[in-house]
Amino acid sequence: MNLDDVYNWILGHSQNYPGKHQESQPRTIASYKPLEAKAQFHIVIKATAEYIKEKMLNGNGVNMKELGAFTMEVNSDYVKPLQHSGFNMTQDLGIQRAERKHVHQIRPCFVPDNSFKYFLARYPGKEEITKPLSQHSIYQKGFGMNFCNAGPIAASCYLGKDVVQSIHNSLIKAIHDLTRLGHNLNIDFGFIKISVINRDLKYKYEQSFINRLNQTDYELKMRQSDLATSQHWTTTYQEKWSKSTLNNLLTRPNPGQVQDNYEKSMALKIMSLDLNTAEKTDYSKKQKVQLPALNK
Repeated sequence: MNLDDVYNWILGHSQNYPGKHQESQPRTIASYKPLEAKAQFHIVIKATAEYIKEKMLNGNGVNMKELGAFTMEVNSDYVKPLQHSGFNMTQDLGIQRAERKHVHQIRPCFVPDNSFKYFLARYPGKEEITKPLSQHSIYQKGFGMNFCNAGPIAASCYLGKDVVQSIHNSLIKAIHDLTRLGHNLNIDFGFIKISVINRDLKYKYEQSFINRLNQTDYELKMRQSDLATSQHWTTTYQEKWSKSTLNNLLTRPNPGQVQDNYEKSMALKIMSLDLNTAEKTDYSKKQKVQLPALNK
C-alpha cells in the first residue's frame, strides 16, 4: 500500500479515524476554493515532506511524534595528528577545511518512535546513531532535533493548523494499524522512501539529497545559531519565511482576477437561465398594461 491507498483507508474508515480531515475544510484565503478530503491529504503531506527536507538541509533533525525522527550522523574517517597532517599556519582555515572535507561524510537516518517499534518485528537498532554526550534529553535522537511544527505547514497549504494536525495524527495512527494488521507499506516522501514489508522496516534516502547534505559545511550547519544574538532577535519572521521553500510551495493567485472570473461565471449562469423553468403567473391576464400613445 502506498500513500494514496493509506488515504483511501483513512477516509473509508471514518469511525476509526474521526477528525476534520474527513471533510472538506475552508481555506485561510478566500481566493482558494476548498479541496476534497483526499486532496487535502496530498497537499499537506507534500508540504510536510518539504518542511522536513528543509530542516535537514539546514543541519537540524525533525521528530514526528509517534512516527520517528528524521536526523543525520557525521561519519569521520581516521585522520593524522596535526604534526603529520601538513597543517599550514599561513593558509586560511576555510581553505584547508575544504581540502579535508572528504574526511567527514553526513549519513541521514530515520529512527522509528518507540510506539511504532512496538508493531515492528525488525528495524534499524538504536546503535545506528551515536548520541552526543551534551544532549541529555530522552527525546533527542540526533543533532539539533525539532518537533514537527504544524504552523509553517498550515501556512504553506492555506489551511488551518488544526486540520494539519488532524491529518498527521490520522496518518500515523493508520500506519500503526496497517502494520499491526500485516499490510505492506511503501511510504514515499520524495527525498526518503520508508517501506514496511512483513513488519520489517527499511528506508532509503535519495542519492541527490545525500549529495546536497555532503556539499554543506557540517560544522557551520550543526551549530545552534550562525548569527549573533542581536541579529538573531532582530531578524523578523517575514524575512525568515521569505527564504523558506514552503513559502513558494503554492503560488498565491491575483485576488482581483479571481473576483472578475467569479463575476463572469455568475453572469453566465444568469444568462443561461431557461425561461420555461420560471414560475408561471397570471399577472398579465388580470391587469391591463397602459402603453403610451404614439405620436403620429
